[in-house]
Amino acid sequence: MEPSPAKGKPQGRLVVSTTLDAKDELEERLERCAGIVSSISNGLSEREANDALTAHVCKGPQQHEEVCLGLFTILLTEPPQAQRCYRDLTLVNRDGMNVVLMKINQILMEKFLKLQDVCRTQLVWLVRELVKSGVIGVDGVLMTLMKQIAGGDISSKNLWLAENVLEILVEQREWVLKSALLVAMSVYTYLRLIVDHGTPNLLPLRQKEVDFCIGLLRERFMDCFIIGRDLVRLLQNVARIPELEQLWRDLLHNPQTLSPQFTGLLQLLTSRTSRKFLACRLTPDMETKLLFMTSRVRFGQQKRYQDWFQRQYLSTAESQSLRCDLIRYICGVVHPSNEVLSSDILPRWAIIGWLLTTCTPAILVMHHSMKPHPAITATLLDFMCRVRVALVACSGILAADFDHCLVTLLS
Repeated sequence: MEPSPAKGKPQGRLVVSTTLDAKDELEERLERCAGIVSSISNGLSEREANDALTAHVCKGPQQHEEVCLGLFTILLTEPPQAQRCYRDLTLVNRDGMNVVLMKINQILMEKFLKLQDVCRTQLVWLVRELVKSGVIGVDGVLMTLMKQIAGGDISSKNLWLAENVLEILVEQREWVLKSALLVAMSVYTYLRLIVDHGTPNLLPLRQKEVDFCIGLLRERFMDCFIIGRDLVRLLQNVARIPELEQLWRDLLHNPQTLSPQFTGLLQLLTSRTSRKFLACRLTPDMETKLLFMTSRVRFGQQKRYQDWFQRQYLSTAESQSLRCDLIRYICGVVHPSNEVLSSDILPRWAIIGWLLTTCTPAILVMHHSMKPHPAITATLLDFMCRVRVALVACSGILAADFDHCLVTLLS
């Protein structure tokens, strides 16, 4: 017999939860604010409602926050009311939308995976409207939203997010060009995502991503240059795509066609990549789990955490490409304190070793062939060495310089 709805936990309108989940404090607060807005404006005409909300906002900071967050919540949960709520928000807010921007960032960092589908759609719609309005600080929100596009994931929800964020960037290109960091972060993100979108059904999306990246790389190369040497790795991964192959050739042989300030590949290879770029390709949830493993889990007790992480993020064929992002993050972003290094906490090298052994097929083939079939291991190792030789030959730089950059790549 089905349980009575009255006995079950009432489902909130913002986040998906089960009967075992504790009450979500953020959701409760936002719904209280929505209730306040509804109680003020119910039964009034649009003009009267706006006047009443404005009067409430003027009472003080607490009332201002209640109205802004209430309108924000109704906008997320009731799509037919979205346009009106956004208009009211622009009229009654007194802080340049700062309260709303902060709450969007909090939701993106803490609740995005649990958001109801309607709320997720509305949140992206709101970011688009804030960008159109040129709200100060929304570039940071957009970069946080891009962080939620997971690498190695071609699920429908992730593809939807990748395409919708790309549409915002393309539609508001002139606005994007005003921020060098946003230009660089967008190129870094979508060059990485192109790798995942090579199947026939995803080629239209990949072409949009290619066109977007090529446009920014050719028009604003020195903005993209701030990515540093990791840009070389990303371009190598997509160098077989015709438009990007031509850019790669220009980068190697005609660097000044990209920018008069650009002298060549070595200049890029000797430029360190900031950790903010390495971190942007992990979702907040991935980042939280990795930081937990490197700061709280004892060496020898990590298997269940690694198994959970692998089931969540590394179980599909497409997720192979995510391992590079994870390893670059561990090497470049995670820097344990001396106290942690001298303790029995799981060391970084152990996590990297685990990630490498889950790769298929080359690393596993090399590992398992060392004793029974050493020739196979030697052949694969020889191939890796030849890749290095080929890169040195085609780039025209000295082998010693290349090796130096290669060594420092993981520093």
